[in-house]
Formats: sequence, C-alpha cells, structure tokens
Amino acid sequence: MSEITITLCNPITGQSESLPVSSNLTVSDLLEWSKALLGLEGNLILVKDGKQLAAPSMTLSQASVFNGDLIVVMKKERTPAPSAATGGLDFSNLLGTASAPSSTATSNKVTYYSGMTLTDAVMSNPHPKAIVKLLQEHSHLFKELNYHNPILAQKIKSRPYEQAVEIWREDRVKGSISSATAITQAFHEEKNYTQTLSKNPNDVKAKEYFEKKKRKEEVQKQYQQAMQEYPESMGRVLMLYVEAKINDHPIQAFVDSGAQSTIMSKKCAQKCGIFDLVDTRFAGYAVGVGTGRILGRIHLVQLKIGHVHFPCSVTVMDDMALPTTAGKSDDDDAAGAKPKDMDFLLGLDMLKRHLCSVDLERGNLKFRLAAGKYFETPFLHEKDLDESKGGTKGFNAEKANEKLMEAQKKYEEKGEKMDED
Repeated sequence: MSEITITLCNPITGQSESLPVSSNLTVSDLLEWSKALLGLEGNLILVKDGKQLAAPSMTLSQASVFNGDLIVVMKKERTPAPSAATGGLDFSNLLGTASAPSSTATSNKVTYYSGMTLTDAVMSNPHPKAIVKLLQEHSHLFKELNYHNPILAQKIKSRPYEQAVEIWREDRVKGSISSATAITQAFHEEKNYTQTLSKNPNDVKAKEYFEKKKRKEEVQKQYQQAMQEYPESMGRVLMLYVEAKINDHPIQAFVDSGAQSTIMSKKCAQKCGIFDLVDTRFAGYAVGVGTGRILGRIHLVQLKIGHVHFPCSVTVMDDMALPTTAGKSDDDDAAGAKPKDMDFLLGLDMLKRHLCSVDLERGNLKFRLAAGKYFETPFLHEKDLDESKGGTKGFNAEKANEKLMEAQKKYEEKGEKMDED
C-alpha cells in the first residue's frame, strides 16, 4: 500500500481540493470523499483524462490513478457542450451506458456496529452528514473525538445538524490540504535526490536521504508490529504503590527496588509525628540523577501494612530527588520529584531485609514472615492514586480538556500568524 496525492475538481464551480489517499482506496470510496469535500449531491461520476472511472470496486491503482493526477467530479445527468469561444471539454461520450454510482441516500448512509471506534467510524462514513449523525447519536464516539480533538468537538457540540456538518467538512478539507502539501513536498524532494543519485551514485546528501528513509521505514515496520503483537508496550506504566500506615497516619508507599535506601520526605515525617527522631549525624547530600539534602536518619520506624508491623530504617530528605516518579517529563524540575509527589519510598534495603517478592502476575507485594508463612498486600490501581503519582484520583476531564484546547488554540494562532508573515 502506498500513499498518493490527487486533486479533485468541480468543473462547474472551479473548486478543487488536493488530498493524500491510499492507492488501495476504491473508486466508490473516492466518489464518497469527492461528495464530502466538494459538497456535491446526486449521481456523480469521476473522470480522468477524458475517461470515466466506471468500476466502483476497483482500487485507484487498478484504475490507473497515480500520484499527481487530476480527477474531475461531474454530475451524470449533465452533458457539457464544447464551446468554440472557450475550447471547453466535451464529456458527453462518457455519459451513455456507464453504471451510476450510489445515490445521495447511499452517500449519506450511516455504517455502525457495536464497539465501533472513532477511527473505524470515520473510515466507514466518509460523508460528513453520516459521521456527524453518528457523533450526535453515540456519546462514546463523541467522547473519543473530544479526547483526541477537543477543539473540533466543542465546535460541533450543541450545534444544529447542518452547521455541524459544514464545520466537519471544513476541518477535513483543511487537514487534507495540509497533509497533501507535506506529501507533495516530500515527493519532489525524493524525486530530486533520485535524479541526483542516478547522475552521481556517491552523492553524500542523496545517500544520507535514502538511508534515513530506510531507517524510518524500518522503525515504522517495528512500530506496526509492536502495535499488533504487543500493544501494552505503548501504554503508560503505572508505578507500584501499596497502602501503609506510620503512627496511624495513612501513606502510599512507593515500592522501588532500584533505590538503595528507604526514604521519607520531611513533610511526611512531620505529618507522622516522627521528625523529632531524626539522627542528624547522618545528614548529607544525595547525588544521582537529581540532588537532595539528607536531613538525617530515623533508625526505627514501625511501618504498618495491613495488620502486620514491619520495622524499618528510614532516610529523611528535605527535597526528594527521585527520577522514578510517575508522570514526570524532561520539562519538569531538574531536581526530580517534589515532596508532594513522593512521601515515602520503600527501597531495596528494607525489601531485602523483609525478604519481599514483587509478584506482577498477581499484582501484589509479598513479605516472608517466617518459614512457609507469607503476607501479601495488593498494589494500588490508578483510581487510588493522585495525578502526581500517575493515577486518576481527582482527575478533572473538563479542566484537562480546557487546558488542551487553550494549547491547541495558541498553536493554531501561531500557525495563522506565520502564514500571514
């Protein structure tokens, strides 16, 4: 399957739209896209080089439609006569016995099945009237649109049906033109490098271009394979937390076998009423991916998990510097997690002391209490963790969408300003 760029033209109005399409797209599907993008209704035909594309089931490749082709979209009943003054084109010989494409009713026909995703809905319903009807009738599709494109969702929300259809059509046309421009530029760039390489097989820039293209294709191939065979690898990994208590104060302990020591923030120590037990002789600095000041050490803390108490030695830090905090990005504070993000970290020292096992299959942390006797506690789910810890507790979808919309609006305004300049 390859992607080509074609131009659709309405000879009556002179309107034309360039768009990227798959060479495996059928003539019938292209006809539906033509109706949607050019706003046409009725019995239409597609014409290339004076000949009608008459086999609806044929792919564009089979119908000899190639990159850069111009496709004229015409009403079947119209028979334009040639003009001596303008030298107009005569397509009357094409309108005789050709089978008619689907009618307006067919173009607006809605395709839907239980469990349909937004992507499937858009692909199966190319006409704006069909997809907008689906979005208005099925809330889960609209919610998915609102997640991926909140600006477009808000534009068509609560709008009359016909207005929503026009908004959707304009958005699709705008996206198609932008995509077509990028594809056309890439096509001409590759064509120039191909010609350069044919003249000079050792041209450095041309060889680098095709090597880079080959690497991208290999990466894309691996990405598609991963999506099909290991889709879970594309998701966000939730870090491991367990419910615990210190002095009857509930905490969420972050289980980190990659940390040498068990660590507690100053704020957590104060909240649990044990900050006065800090031995300042062990004060210093932690240096790693981030840095933080060590206030000292509490030699004995009774960590209660479930109904069992586990004695722990804890290092108290003034400012946590843990690179393993969930939800952090490269743009976050270089010092790493803040105290509010990580109150208590159960490190390797205590995990080894209590002979713990991380059971990912069953989703729990297992402690060995005695020979043949174990205690298990489950890892927390997303709903139990705050956003700062990678969870969804307290997550406000509307507020998040508002922020996303503001960011997208700024991006669009920036793009429009660049176009004006």
